[in-house]
Amino acid sequence: MTSLLDPSSRSLVFAVFSVFVVICLMLCVITGADEDDRALVRSDSRRLRSWQQGIAMGGDTTTVATVTVLVGMVATTGFDGLGVMLGSLVGVLLFLVLVIEPLRAHASLTAPDLLDARGSGGSAVRVAWGVVTLMVCFPLLVVQLVVVGNVAAALLGQPGARTGCIVVIGCVMTALAVSGGIRGTGVVMITKSAIALPVLVVAAVLVLHRFGGDLGRLLDAASLGSGTGEAFLRPGGYTGDGWVGAVNRVGQIFGMTMATLAMPAVLMRAIATKSPRGARTVGRWMLGELVLLYGALAVVGVGAAALVGTVLREAGPSAQVFTPLLLGRALDDGGLLVAALACVLFLTALAAVVDVTLAAGITLGRDMLAATGDRQAGRLDGTASRWSAALTGLAAAAVAVVCADWNLVVVSTLWLALCGAALAPVLLYALYWPGFTARGALWCLWGATAVCVVALVVSPYASGTPTSIMPGHDFRLWDVTIPGVVTVPAGFLLGWLGSVTDRRRTGEHAVRRDVPRAVRR
Repeated sequence: MTSLLDPSSRSLVFAVFSVFVVICLMLCVITGADEDDRALVRSDSRRLRSWQQGIAMGGDTTTVATVTVLVGMVATTGFDGLGVMLGSLVGVLLFLVLVIEPLRAHASLTAPDLLDARGSGGSAVRVAWGVVTLMVCFPLLVVQLVVVGNVAAALLGQPGARTGCIVVIGCVMTALAVSGGIRGTGVVMITKSAIALPVLVVAAVLVLHRFGGDLGRLLDAASLGSGTGEAFLRPGGYTGDGWVGAVNRVGQIFGMTMATLAMPAVLMRAIATKSPRGARTVGRWMLGELVLLYGALAVVGVGAAALVGTVLREAGPSAQVFTPLLLGRALDDGGLLVAALACVLFLTALAAVVDVTLAAGITLGRDMLAATGDRQAGRLDGTASRWSAALTGLAAAAVAVVCADWNLVVVSTLWLALCGAALAPVLLYALYWPGFTARGALWCLWGATAVCVVALVVSPYASGTPTSIMPGHDFRLWDVTIPGVVTVPAGFLLGWLGSVTDRRRTGEHAVRRDVPRAVRR
């Protein structure tokens, strides 16, 4: 992949990216946290307009893996890649209908505030929620940094420069998160969406133009280019056949739907919405952005199968992260579209890592600090969150260097499984079940985490195949690679079981839940 760009195009890409980084740093300094350190964790993003907040939240659900790995999945497996997009959109719809308004009504800074207000919180729950949130954020950060490091090295034409790219980009993104706070990173996210969405739409339009606007011709060419024929339009290309394939497909859609409900960075911004009416406005903009984005990504993925499917097959699974760039080169020999798409990948990774780093820092600093009982000053919360964000980002960059050659699908599956099976059930129970208790929350958070880890350890991701983490060993117990159909129900079951067996459930506990939603803490 060293021939993606000629030297002039490489210069253009990195010149544009460098200018953008400088602009983002300036925006974060100007619009970010004030002299008061509480501004980092306070809901200062309320100064953003509702439509701006909606665009930022839509951008939170879009990572660089979405634009690279997901497009690569569509290009190589067809139907199954589209199923991931469907699951994500269903999750966004459920989030807008079930979560955003009641969440902002009860949580003041972080999601554990909701659990406290609804009677199922406490210091132990805050610690458990914080640990699981970090286990979600950290793998997500590692995936983003590895992908963008690989892309940067390929664009430079120097594969050996990957480690340096990961470290430099990780440090820049951490600096943005620490200096900007919620409001500053929101400006970065909006800027990313304003650039990335038009470029991807243009790429999709060029694909359709190449085939005369005929979707039938495009799909036929994609089936032929993918090398799978008619199987390209049927399920099973990625998830497999038989009962294992069925379990994987259900787990894929189910797990992706639930994970989208409880992504930490999205929850952080949902809490900061201005009012119930503002929350509805946020939802409309968020959904509109994602429908347009996923539509463009679907066309780009199918177009990549039609135009560069042979190249992708010959290069192997590791080439999937370069799918948008390969398509850009096929559509525009001059390199301008490749340069634009490369900038989109950089911007997407930049924005995603910045927001996730901030969410992890706030969770670690604010919730862990609160759990220790040290609530003497909000300023201390902000200082701890600032340092926590910095340490999280730098640690993620270091781990990304070590894990750069791992199967990134394993890491992505881990954070998605934890988000959907541990965080989402606790969130929904706290909002809609008056009988939910702190014990139920702890059973769900710790138990579902253990189930997710075990499910992945005994799967082909850990051993038994050439792409496993330990290919020289085989301790598989099942061939399922997307365990959402097991882990998500297990999370709900554990939360229910822990609550109904809690002897401390009292009438007073139930009364605490009758806080009017219109009253914000």
